[in-house]
Amino acid sequence: MGGYIARSAPAVGAFDPLYIRVLLLEQGTTRLLMVLADVLLISSRWAEHLRREIARALGTRPAFIIIAATHTHSGPILDTHPFNFSGDVSEPYLRQYSEKLEQAMIETSLTASNRLCSVSASFARVEIAGVATDRNSPQRARRQSLFLFKFEAVKDIALLAVYGCHPTVLGPDNHALSGDLHGSLSTIWEGKAAIALVANGAAANISTRFIRKEQTSKELKRLASKITRQAAAARFQPITLSPFKAQLRTVVLPLADLSMAVPLKHPRSRRKAAVAEEAIHVRAHISRAAEFMRPTLALSITEWRWGPIRLAALPLEIYSETGMFLWRHAHTIPVCYANGYWGYLTAASAARNDYEALSSPFSRAADAILRRSLCCRETR
Repeated sequence: MGGYIARSAPAVGAFDPLYIRVLLLEQGTTRLLMVLADVLLISSRWAEHLRREIARALGTRPAFIIIAATHTHSGPILDTHPFNFSGDVSEPYLRQYSEKLEQAMIETSLTASNRLCSVSASFARVEIAGVATDRNSPQRARRQSLFLFKFEAVKDIALLAVYGCHPTVLGPDNHALSGDLHGSLSTIWEGKAAIALVANGAAANISTRFIRKEQTSKELKRLASKITRQAAAARFQPITLSPFKAQLRTVVLPLADLSMAVPLKHPRSRRKAAVAEEAIHVRAHISRAAEFMRPTLALSITEWRWGPIRLAALPLEIYSETGMFLWRHAHTIPVCYANGYWGYLTAASAARNDYEALSSPFSRAADAILRRSLCCRETR
């Protein structure tokens, strides 16, 4: 299983099924496809391959496709290059499972293509409280935005939700596969909707750490139900999808010098000491990757635009405050862990000894550059 370096044994069962969910929108000759998988992450090199193969099968362009992970920490080990979030536990069936997953993505996308129907669309944003906070400081970020898109046909409803929070209700001692928080939300909403994709958003510093009472499947259901009850009060407003657009934006971000020693303050608790040790492990691992031995890294970001609203597929983990900035200044909703993965992008407010800052491959100036780039209308 992937997600926790501290996990010491492989999966022995499942709390709930893992899914691939697909949303396909078509207008004229333009097709926008989102593939959402209940996995920790999909490496940038694998995401590029998947988008190319799915585009070929579907008759569209890779630039129009978003492949995202829910970031569940109770899923299988997959290609996470150049990162390693699985400790010393090996997965003998990695290649077999990856090939099966790829084929399932292609087949599910083709099935969606055969089931297209006319829809009307609406949108709502809800502030969720009492579920998560900043995982380093429980007094911060006590509310998170839940973005909801509803696509209504004559008989069926499809939902696309974006909620930024680490799906870590289940901990490293769990050895049962699960979609965790985002998977549970999908399951609840699919009691009424034909399909509900719940993608992850600006979750870098957000988790249920200080809210959850225990790390069990029972607690998972309790927190998911708490979100859906608040979402039930959402006031949906009609939105016009036509004309929708997809475009690529190139953003060049400065990298940190990972060879430099990091001065550490003495952690005040055993938990913080363990977290810092894990961050140093990740930092040491990625410091040997060729991709991070350069001064900069160029990211290709897919954006979908529906009227005034934009979705940006980010192969990153960004802070909740960065997500709020993008929404307020550009009506952009970040879908993170999407089209690859390049690690944490720390906001200016992050403490230097936080896990996110210690394990990030980017310099601290990178967050401001991303904000400016995504708020700029110019694209490449």
